[in-house]
Amino acid sequence: MPRKLVPVSTIDPDTGRISMRRSDPWINNFNEYLIAACRCNMDIKFIWSGSDAKALVYYITDYVTKMSLSFHDTFALVQKCITSFKNLSDQTDKESAIERSRKLVLRCYNTLASQQELSGVQVASYLMNWDDHYTTHKFQGLYLIQTERFLQTELNEMRTKQNLELASHDMLDDDVFDDGTIDEENNDEEHFQIQPSENDKKFVLVNTRIDYQYRSDTLNNICLYDFVSILYKKKMNATDMKYLSKTALPQEKEPNQTGRPPNERFPFQNQHPQATTHLMMKYSQSRVPILYGPQIPRRDREDTQERYSRALLTLFVPWRTVSDLCDDNQKWEDAFKSHQHRISTYSWNIIENIQLLHECKKDRDEHLLQVIAAAQTENDTIDPVLFPANHDVYNDYDDMNDSEDLLELLGNSNEYMTAAMIGTKKSAENKYIEETIEAVESVGR
Repeated sequence: MPRKLVPVSTIDPDTGRISMRRSDPWINNFNEYLIAACRCNMDIKFIWSGSDAKALVYYITDYVTKMSLSFHDTFALVQKCITSFKNLSDQTDKESAIERSRKLVLRCYNTLASQQELSGVQVASYLMNWDDHYTTHKFQGLYLIQTERFLQTELNEMRTKQNLELASHDMLDDDVFDDGTIDEENNDEEHFQIQPSENDKKFVLVNTRIDYQYRSDTLNNICLYDFVSILYKKKMNATDMKYLSKTALPQEKEPNQTGRPPNERFPFQNQHPQATTHLMMKYSQSRVPILYGPQIPRRDREDTQERYSRALLTLFVPWRTVSDLCDDNQKWEDAFKSHQHRISTYSWNIIENIQLLHECKKDRDEHLLQVIAAAQTENDTIDPVLFPANHDVYNDYDDMNDSEDLLELLGNSNEYMTAAMIGTKKSAENKYIEETIEAVESVGR
């Protein structure tokens, strides 16, 4: 906004592009019959290419799932709370550190809650204790990057051991694989959960990677993606013990069995720290895995081919150790080429959808630049503020949780945010004063 004025609707015979008539630069295209029937805001656009379709799909999905407050707004509000709370704390130091911390968190929460935009439907849903969202699928989180880092660490140890053996036999040469390009990711430790084991008297460290590695032999051919999608871990009870003892013996299938069959259950291997107390049970309805952490990169980027290959092998090829995926003298890219025949057709569809998501995001940014350029006059230049962030550089870590960035910025807030807030406040005040003067002049006062 503002959009370019078009006096008459036209169709370009060469490209087939439709330019809708526009008599007001600040109003979207609309259909009078649809807007009267739906009674809502609308925007009509002719989708004349695949790029436009992908850009539109990404825009819609990104819009309906976006946070109600952007990161910079959240940070500014939190900084404002901390500043005001600090001024109050300087006046009185009688309260304990715990009480002051509690009040700080409460003040930040109240400030953020008061600034969120809530629709009438959302408020009514909360008051009536209804669900705030409805989905056709159920979801299950998977922190993929830590499993990748575990496999990379195992592979590096294998390569180090091999190099030492070669060096001891004076056979070391300069062609040994250099893993320095991806080894820098191994600085972060793997995350575990503390869960009870034998009769709640013993606690062990477990996570999804351990559950998958020591799964039942019956699940040898299941990949990590399907494992998270169709199975979950539960503590064994009498019903589970009866099911396992019954399935351990070969039995003929009963022809006239009534009722819904029980969900399948699978014991862990003996190496699992919870093998005697827990098992894996099949969902009644499969879940859609949600990958936490850095996104899987684009497959057409040369500088991230190793990470791309490693991620797909970890997710979609069955494994128990890193040797099942990659040899110690092999790159991840070569390993992926040699194992891609083991990936199922269903998994290939998911891989294509991952790539399609990247393409949609790229087309969205390019389409936004085209709209901005079209809205400028011939003598104007595009305002840099309107450019999408990182439109020319794709970062695999763009969609990581902003909480880490927020904490980092809060740690450095005293260095620069005070001056920035003062400048922003003065700029806003000047704007309001100018608008007030213009309004007064327009009415002849």
